[in-house]
Amino acid sequence: MAASRKPLPNRPVVAAVADVLARHAPPHARLTLALSGGLDSVVLLHVLLALRDRHPFALRVVHVHHGLSPHADDWADFCAQLCASHAVELTIHRVRIARDDAAGIEAAARRGRQRIFAALDTDFLLTAHQQDDQAETLLLQLLRGAGPKGLAAMGELQHRPDWRAAQLRPLLGVTRAGILDYAQAHGLAW
Repeated sequence: MAASRKPLPNRPVVAAVADVLARHAPPHARLTLALSGGLDSVVLLHVLLALRDRHPFALRVVHVHHGLSPHADDWADFCAQLCASHAVELTIHRVRIARDDAAGIEAAARRGRQRIFAALDTDFLLTAHQQDDQAETLLLQLLRGAGPKGLAAMGELQHRPDWRAAQLRPLLGVTRAGILDYAQAHGLAW
């Protein structure tokens, strides 16, 4: 029963990401990080940069510019500056979102992102979903009346039939509070 499950333990950020990479990404895998510029993805970038020598991989970054917020250009500029400061290749994709989409603007934005992600030529797309996102997803699925598959929430590794790459979520074992602590300890901006 989902309600009786013990919560995932809060893992130290670097150890959590290192464990996920060791389990799923072979040495020299091509990793592409989806970087929004927010706390979670900035921390994941920082950790990946720290782990490159211990677990060799090729790292690139992708930012999807939806143009929905008046700050969207600033977020893209921030991502560009962050990646440039670490000599990491960044690709910014601009997507046009129909603001009158029948499914809603968030659904339209999600479809736009997923079109970009599906076409990436990489082994793994890394997203910065974390433990609190997992709990939120489970709650939403419960409210929607999802069956057993829906209640499984997000997997650490997901293969999508229409994507070239597998999706990897290395922060699922870490709480948002743990991620914030890491960012503050390392003086990161997001």
